[in-house]
Amino acid sequence: MLFKKTAKAIAYTLSFLATCVSAETTWPELQPMRATAAWEIGEIESFETAGGPEVPGKDKHLLSHSAVWLLQEARLSENARVFVGVGGMYFFILPSATNPYSFGQRSAFGLTDAHVEYDLGIRENGDHALRLKVGVFPYKYNSDAKNLGEYMYRTYTYPNIITSGGLVMVNSAGVQLNGAAAETRLGGLKNDLMLTVKTDQVPSGALSLTDIVSYSVGNIFTLGAGYMFDNFYSADGLADGDGSDRSTFQQSYYYKLADGTFVLYDPNAAPSPAAVDSGHFTFNGQKAMWRASLDLGNLISLGLPLEIASNTFKVYYEGVLMGVKDYPIFYENRKDRIAQMVGVNVPTFGVLDVLSMEAEYCSNPYAPDMTNATLYLSATPKNNQGDKFNSDDLKWSLYARKTVLPGFAVTAQAARDHIRLVDYFGHTNDMEVLPMRKNWYWALQLSYSI
Repeated sequence: MLFKKTAKAIAYTLSFLATCVSAETTWPELQPMRATAAWEIGEIESFETAGGPEVPGKDKHLLSHSAVWLLQEARLSENARVFVGVGGMYFFILPSATNPYSFGQRSAFGLTDAHVEYDLGIRENGDHALRLKVGVFPYKYNSDAKNLGEYMYRTYTYPNIITSGGLVMVNSAGVQLNGAAAETRLGGLKNDLMLTVKTDQVPSGALSLTDIVSYSVGNIFTLGAGYMFDNFYSADGLADGDGSDRSTFQQSYYYKLADGTFVLYDPNAAPSPAAVDSGHFTFNGQKAMWRASLDLGNLISLGLPLEIASNTFKVYYEGVLMGVKDYPIFYENRKDRIAQMVGVNVPTFGVLDVLSMEAEYCSNPYAPDMTNATLYLSATPKNNQGDKFNSDDLKWSLYARKTVLPGFAVTAQAARDHIRLVDYFGHTNDMEVLPMRKNWYWALQLSYSI
C-alpha cells in the first residue's frame, strides 16, 4: 500500500508532462503492479581468487540468491508514463581464505527503476517516432544475448575489461542506466541515442554519449551497430587522468625515449635524460559495436509447413572494439581489444522454451583485473600474472529455459563467463573469478512473475 501511494504521489508531481488529456479518463492512472521473485542455487566448480592462484581446499563455492522486484507504472496521459521500481536480495558472499569470519550472507535493497517516458508520433502498431526517457531505467539492446554479449555497456574502453552477470547470475544480460534517452521505433528501424552518467564503473559520475541502431527484415534478419563516446566528460577530471599532480595519476604516465621505445613513469626515479616526449592513458575514448542475427526458424517456416516457433532456431553474433585509439605499451594492437560472441538457439520442438549456446573470443593478453582502475584511478591493465592469461581467450555459456506454469519458469545455466562476486567488505571483486580454462559454474533459477 505504501509503495502504491508513493508511486501515485510521484505520478501527480510529474503530471505536468501530460499534454494530451482525455476527458474520458482520470489521470494519472495506476497500472497493475508487476512483481517478480527468483531463487537461484548453484556452485562454482573451480575459481581463482583476487590474487590469482587458487585457495588450497577452497576451489569451490556455493551460489545462493533470493530476490524480489516490484515495478509500478502510472500513466499520466496517452503519451506519458512514470515508472518506479524497487528490489531486494539475500545472497552469500565470497569468503576470504585468510579470514574465518568472512563466511556469511548479505542483504541488499535498492531502486531498480525511476524514470519518465513521453511519446511523440504514436502509431497504431505501437511504434513511436520519438520516445523521450529520463531517469534510471533498465536497458537491453540485444534481445538474443542470454549471458555473453551486450558489450556496449558491459565493457570498459580502457582498460579492456568485460563484465557479465551481477548479484543475479541467470537472466541478467542487461544493464541499468542513469540518464536520458531518445528512442525511435519505426517498423524494422530502431535507434537509441543516450546520454548516461557512469554509476557502476570508474570514473564514477562521468558522462557517455551512445547511439545504437538496428534494422530488422521481416523478423528474419537483423543488423545492428553502435558507437560510444565513453567518459567524454567528468567534473573532477578523472576521466582524462591528466591531473598536474602526477603522484595521483602515477600509474597513467609514460615516456617516449630517444630510441623510439616507451617506458612507464616511475614516481621513485627521475625521468630518463633520453626521454623526448610523454603522454598518459585516459578512461575516455570511443567504443564501436556491431551485431547480426538470422532467425532460421522463421525463414524455414515461410516455405515449409514446419511448426518452428520464432527464436527457437536462431544464429546471432556480436562484436565490440574496446578503444578505437591505440596507446603505447598496453594498447598497441586493436585485435587484442576486440571481443566477439556467437550464439545459437537450438530447436527442441516444444520440450524447452529456449536452449541456447554462446561462445566468446577475446585475445586480450592481460589479466581481467580492475585493480589499477579502482585503486590507482589508472586506465591501465594489471599484468602481475606474466603470460598466464595469454593461453586461454575463450568464454562459453549454456542456457535452457522452460515455462512450467503461467508466470513460473525454470532456467538453468552453466558457464565460464566474466562474473565477479561480492566479498565480505561488500565490494565487488576487481578480478574475475573464472579467468582460466578449468574455471566454470552452474546455476538453477526458479522465477515467478505476475
